[in-house]
Amino acid sequence: MTAKGGEKPEAAKPGEPPFGLKLDPDGKVLFKGKLGETIIVDRTITNTTPDRQCYKIKCTANDIFRVRQPLGFIEPKESVTVKISFMGKTVPENLKHFFAFYHTKSDKKTDGDKGPRQVWTNDTKPQGVTRQLCLFELTDDKKPADDKKDEKKDDKKEEKREEKKEEEKKEEKKEEKKEEKKEEEKKEEKKDEKK
Repeated sequence: MTAKGGEKPEAAKPGEPPFGLKLDPDGKVLFKGKLGETIIVDRTITNTTPDRQCYKIKCTANDIFRVRQPLGFIEPKESVTVKISFMGKTVPENLKHFFAFYHTKSDKKTDGDKGPRQVWTNDTKPQGVTRQLCLFELTDDKKPADDKKDEKKDDKKEEKREEKKEEEKKEEKKEEKKEEKKEEEKKEEKKDEKK
């Protein structure tokens, strides 16, 4: 789900329960760095409730974002730090993408030794929801002319590598022929000795 035309998604929509855990920082997710490099930001989720919680984090574009760990448990009064990565090759529109943070109570008595993926199923109803919009401050240090120069350099390097491989193959074949010739000579010598 995306916000249309920069429209802010509500932290919790009508009918959704408000987020009951502490999220730090509690604001927009800012990706700042060089375009083309993986940019990682942290979010810390603290369980301020008396019950163990199972959390889940979703994003609007799995092809450019990653969340580590997107699912997990948080014991009462404990915190978990998750890593949110941006790996895009182009600059996305600000305020278009967001991350949705969900949580629900996870009782060890009923959930037993189940992992978070077994606890959080398609039928799970979150007991708290919040969303954080994404902002991008990305720089592209390369100029188009530099890109072409780099491409030419890379092409030349690749050509040299190919030439070197060809030379190595030729040398290997020469060595093989020498070995074959030696084997033939040895066979001839043995034949002569037998006579």
